[in-house]
Amino acid sequence: MHRLGKRLVRPLQQLFQSKHSLTRSSPISPLAFRKELVAFNSVAVENDIDNRQLHVKWDDGTTSRFPHIYLRDNCQCPNCFHPSAKQRNISDTSVLEAYDVNTKASQAKFYPDRQEIEIKWDKDNHVSVFDTNWLKMRRFPTDRDQVGHKIIYSDRRLWGGDLNGDIPTTDFNEILHDDLELYKWLKNLARVGLTLVKNVPEEVGQVERLADRIAYLRVTNYGRTFTVKSKHDPSNLAYTDKGLALHTDLPFFDLVPGIQFLHCIKQAAGGGGENQFVDGFNVAEVLRKENPYYFDLLTQHAFVYFDIGKDYLDFINVSCRLNGRNEVIRFVHNNHTRSSILDVPEDKVIDIYRAFHAIIQIMYDPSNLVTNRMESGEMIVFDNWRVLHGRSAFQLTAGGNRHLEGCYIDWDETASRMRAIEEKLKMKNFTGVI
Repeated sequence: MHRLGKRLVRPLQQLFQSKHSLTRSSPISPLAFRKELVAFNSVAVENDIDNRQLHVKWDDGTTSRFPHIYLRDNCQCPNCFHPSAKQRNISDTSVLEAYDVNTKASQAKFYPDRQEIEIKWDKDNHVSVFDTNWLKMRRFPTDRDQVGHKIIYSDRRLWGGDLNGDIPTTDFNEILHDDLELYKWLKNLARVGLTLVKNVPEEVGQVERLADRIAYLRVTNYGRTFTVKSKHDPSNLAYTDKGLALHTDLPFFDLVPGIQFLHCIKQAAGGGGENQFVDGFNVAEVLRKENPYYFDLLTQHAFVYFDIGKDYLDFINVSCRLNGRNEVIRFVHNNHTRSSILDVPEDKVIDIYRAFHAIIQIMYDPSNLVTNRMESGEMIVFDNWRVLHGRSAFQLTAGGNRHLEGCYIDWDETASRMRAIEEKLKMKNFTGVI
């Protein structure tokens, strides 16, 4: 396994400039407790002791039910939740008690002037104070979509050939110097998975410049950045003038890089070199609808991918990775680097190849393909967990070599950057919670 060098990092606050959380620890004072329903405007709180739940009615008419164990687990007082580290204070001896589902709130009271709910626990008389807005942001999925999916997954747009000529486009200098423009661009990247950046200086270093505006560069076995030029003795098909099949970059990593930047410094003068893109999430959904059995095969069986340089890198990845709600959250496919080792039962081999054939047919259906030939000074940025990319062959001429530069960053840091901008600009849809 190739060992990667240490990353060059900067202090976290230089990148994100954000608080870790919107929560706060409320001071605890001895107050009287009442069990009866307490109303303030259209908000009401009721402690259901028998079912060990706190019922909170909101001004939109909905009601949320918070199990007592959940509230005890998330007490925000300084003894239970470290105010600066934003982490639970749990010792080895208290961890079992922290997850006791029989935990019961003996009393609860709503304070309308502070918009806080104060709870007293029967076992140790401990007191917890919860801000109603804090609770509203943590309503369970029966009331609203899961918070963790809001930035990346909730409003994603599946696409096919309809995106030809309509790739979300932005200006390099605008997103480099304007936080709102940067945020809008990142939202498009999260929603569509494919974006085009124009007016990029035609010189090396611009992918790193833009990536640094968002997050840490993802260092790989190709370095902090990589150059795509034709070579006489290539270690990768990308370094030839041949066409490349639709593929995911670096599928031989455990954590496949989330976002890829490709900057066209100089396009081939002799023609060719068009990039092709396909929405892997859309492809997977088409396969799920047309042949659920093949879809299941590609979610259940992992395939070996490899890369060879001075050392050998390999890892296994499933083609379609699902989340707990059965949504496709990663689509990995790379026939160039797929190993001859096929770790599946013998009686499934033929069906696996049938599944490959079916999904490749969907990928290359003209109704699903987007084609774009980057001009010098343009940059394509896309979701490498979702969008497969390829290219047509190109012709080398005496006029010079086709020259691209690329790099990677990850989605975790990108989502954090988006939350930081939401907070900085005081956007209404801010979702930064712990």
